[in-house]
Amino acid sequence: MPLALAPPTRTAALGAAEARPAPPRQLLHLGSRGRAVAELQRKLHLRASDRFDRRTARAVSTFQRRHHLLVDGVVGVYTWDAVFGIKPPPPISTSTPTSYSSAGGYSIPAGIVACESGGNYGAVNPSSGAGGAYQILPATWAAYGGQGLPENAPKAEQDRIAAQIYATQGPSAWTC
Repeated sequence: MPLALAPPTRTAALGAAEARPAPPRQLLHLGSRGRAVAELQRKLHLRASDRFDRRTARAVSTFQRRHHLLVDGVVGVYTWDAVFGIKPPPPISTSTPTSYSSAGGYSIPAGIVACESGGNYGAVNPSSGAGGAYQILPATWAAYGGQGLPENAPKAEQDRIAAQIYATQGPSAWTC
């Protein structure tokens, strides 16, 4: 897949017609392979091997921690934007508290979870078949590596997959 080109990196006054590629937008995680992994590794000042290994995951987690991102070792939209220095839009202010910690919190804003399931990890929507605290459709669950049905998975697994979905799609993955 060809990379789109962003505006020139130098001013026209310098006479440079050089352009830099936009960041890849695919989800990268332990085991991923390819050019996007190599690009990420170069940006993180690692030797590019085209394989997302444990060394890359540690570097990603360190980068996420330093940039106040969700620390999960997975590279989604927000991590790509931070790696390439793209400023995200300002956060939408809500009165609902959010928590991104694994210590009793959810891996996405708590207001979404409250709306979707009331925090019930065993919830099932009889109309859509979505399940779990994050109301994830079975096909989406499987696409992100989930086994079985989301509502039957342990809390940690639901949190991990919801974090991956949130990292790639942001809050638009949920409609409340």
